[in-house]
Order: sequence, then C-alpha cells, then structure tokens
Amino acid sequence: MLLRVIGTGHKAGRRPTHYPGGSMRSNVLTFVLGATGVLLLAACGGSTSPYGGGGGGGGCTPTATKVCTTPSLQFNPATLTVAAGTTVTWENGGGGAHTVTSATGSADTYDMSLAAGTVSHQFMTAGTYNYYCKFHGANGTPPTGMSGTVTVQ
Repeated sequence: MLLRVIGTGHKAGRRPTHYPGGSMRSNVLTFVLGATGVLLLAACGGSTSPYGGGGGGGGCTPTATKVCTTPSLQFNPATLTVAAGTTVTWENGGGGAHTVTSATGSADTYDMSLAAGTVSHQFMTAGTYNYYCKFHGANGTPPTGMSGTVTVQ
C-alpha cells in the first residue's frame, strides 16, 4: 500500500521569512542610531570647564561653587577655593550613594548624605575644609580615596 501526502491548502503557521525592504530599513536604522550614540558620547567627553574635563558624569557640570561626584568615585573638582560666606553645592553625578563628611582636623563639622540630587554647606570662616565620602574614602589628615578640599579665603 502506498501512502500519499495530500496538501490541505491550510497555511496557518507559515510566515514569510523576508519582508521587502526590511533588511535595508533595519541596517539604516541601526547605522543612524549607532552614529547618534557615538556623537553623544563624544560630546560628553569634552569640556571647556576649568574644573576638569568631562564634567562630573550623569549631566553634572562642576562650577566655581559646585562639586560633582563621578562614576570613577571622585569629587570633581577635588580642590575648590571660595570666599568666606560662599555656599558650596555637591551634586551626585556618578550615581550610587555618597556622603560629604568633614575630615579630622577640618575647620568645620558636617556629615551630609548624597544618595541623589544635591547637598549644600555654607562656609563662613576662612580655613581649609577637608572632606571625604564615608563609603569610598577614608578619614585622615588629609583624607584618602574619594575626598576633596574646600579652601575658604
């Protein structure tokens, strides 16, 4: 006895494997998105800021009174000089939790949590204010690791 397979004409489950223009459209879109990404990364890498290249990361740009945290666990700039009475702001530009904590021997005492956003401190008296991050630095004179200095004149 011979078996014969008969087509039922049912086409469920069959999908075309090629869409006209699909491959080309996909390649062009991939190229455009890739080129855009490269341009954005290149734009983020350069900075005309006198406080360090590339800003602080995460969109934070250091200024004469603003310090940014960076993804590489640093304060940028690491040293800042301001006049007495100036309020300095620290912005979390690198993600992750940080602190801005006065170091031993600092001219003032403060311990501010910088999980996100910004924190500020007003420096009223001339002196040297060393600070560090309790999570990524170590207290000392001067502190080490993720640390910085504000000099008030």
